[in-house]
Amino acid sequence: MPDEYRIEDVLAGEISPGVEGWLVITVRPANVRYQHAIPQVAFEWRAAEYGLTDPAEILDVLLHEPYQETAPPVLPQSVKAPPTKAVAAAKAQDRHGPTLQEATSTAEARDANRSRIAAIKTERVHVTDPDGLLPHIYNNHRMDPDRVRAKREAVDIHRWNRLYGGLPVPVTNLEAPRA
Repeated sequence: MPDEYRIEDVLAGEISPGVEGWLVITVRPANVRYQHAIPQVAFEWRAAEYGLTDPAEILDVLLHEPYQETAPPVLPQSVKAPPTKAVAAAKAQDRHGPTLQEATSTAEARDANRSRIAAIKTERVHVTDPDGLLPHIYNNHRMDPDRVRAKREAVDIHRWNRLYGGLPVPVTNLEAPRA
């Protein structure tokens, strides 16, 4: 049975110097209060990383992902063990599928992330909103499609570099030179 973390309040505005967003105040078991900071830009990053379009789903991801199980860190390869065994062992540990960086597509990363979030909600922590405060956040997220597209390109380039060791063609600045 997961622990229930009840949302008690949502504060909107500058959450740190120069960073707009929300502070979500939750009450954990034993009446422990917790403050979760969500910058506005986090919506654009999750949309870019996983191809999500529904602000309510993005907010659900942002509220639950801090409670996911973490695998042991991936260390540099040992000179004693063949790389295929080390890589296979690391990938076998995650029952949900590849991480954002290991996935070969956004769809594969999205499916694995949705599986992780569902497991968090059923096995570890379920964030609830008894007073209906979350619509204020996902109705005021201010995601910009152009910024999401730029972030998606950055995610894709990073993923490609991690998986294949470099881009097939060099990245160039396509902007016209200014006089």
